[in-house]
Amino acid sequence: MINKTIARQFLLFGDFLQQSVLPDLLQKFRQYHLIFLYTETAIILAYRLAFLLDPSLAEANYKLGRLFQRQQKWQKAAKAFEKVKNSNYSEQADIYFRLGKVLLNLEKFDESVSSLRQAIELSPDNFLYYQHLGKALSEEGKISEAIKNNQIAIGKKISKIHPNIILNLHQKQHLLIPNFIIIGQVKCGTSSLYYYLTQHPQILPAIKKEIHFWNNNLDKGIDWYLSHFPAISSEQDLITGEATPNYLNSKDVALSLFQEFPHMKLIVLLRNPVDRAISQYYMFSKARIDKSSLEKSISSALEISTTQSNMNSYHNLSNRYIKRGQYIDHLCKWMGIFPKKQFLILKSEELFANPEATVNQVFQFLGVESYQLQEYRNHNEGKYPSVSRSVREALNYYFRPYNQKLEEYLERKFDWDC
Repeated sequence: MINKTIARQFLLFGDFLQQSVLPDLLQKFRQYHLIFLYTETAIILAYRLAFLLDPSLAEANYKLGRLFQRQQKWQKAAKAFEKVKNSNYSEQADIYFRLGKVLLNLEKFDESVSSLRQAIELSPDNFLYYQHLGKALSEEGKISEAIKNNQIAIGKKISKIHPNIILNLHQKQHLLIPNFIIIGQVKCGTSSLYYYLTQHPQILPAIKKEIHFWNNNLDKGIDWYLSHFPAISSEQDLITGEATPNYLNSKDVALSLFQEFPHMKLIVLLRNPVDRAISQYYMFSKARIDKSSLEKSISSALEISTTQSNMNSYHNLSNRYIKRGQYIDHLCKWMGIFPKKQFLILKSEELFANPEATVNQVFQFLGVESYQLQEYRNHNEGKYPSVSRSVREALNYYFRPYNQKLEEYLERKFDWDC
């Protein structure tokens, strides 16, 4: 009995470190990767001690699995979730679902499919289970079966958020293609904008915000792509679209998209490239992709970008932080393929400062009625400590000529040079 009491205290201590201590530390200190390393090591130890003292405390392994999942330590996450299966933990469907996702990342596709099917058997109304089953089947090359599960997923998702809307899953000849795509840019508010748009009663969401078809999944075919969207008939006054901000970085994406859907409406969010680069650094630091300090990473990225102009690797520092902020280089390629009238270029700072006005500007562009949301919560907002003046000045100096070219090309001011 004493061991169980102590075990519960260790579990609560791990929760306290994770929910209260860690977020507070992240806003005070710049070395993100070190903070995560030390704090999460303590959290892992707390959960392991809890399970060691009370092997019936399945919740400890569940939380351990979720922590390893966030750390992308897939093998450790899988082992933790395996220990929770068939235990006294109440959320068995969620366990099979999370295990299926982890096995998918381990490229154990057959096992992933089996686990996700088990999750569906336990909870047949959860659209996320069908969505990830479709993803696992896609990786196995079972495209037809993946498409069926995608359609089930989007049908269940729409029936949950829009119970009065009936989709036409069996009338493919009458289906409409997506009406819009938010094509960029990364860390510019695309998650918030997409969420705002899909709260409109006439705008239905895709299965997920980012589909990555045009840059990563062309081989799966156009029917696979369309299966991610609700089956809207031509008689329904509804539209749909997606938001994959990496699309903006590729001319090949623009060419492929234009060949298939030449009339697509394209939305672009542009944020002060200095703030965008810093935000992306902290996102990568939090994910342990970048373990250097902000100063070192930005300095290295600027050096690479200045000396080597053609860097296309996603993992290259220059491409992560610098090249994506050279908006003119990407926009002029897209606007050389699609007519300019099909673009809506938004300033991120205006979306953050006055979301209602900006979102209604998008509604007008998409041809739907004005609509006011109950709240405009910022999604995926990054919180990090203040940045040194020298870093901001170095970035500002580098981006200045690109910003000037952008303003000239679009014939509008962004006022980022400050």
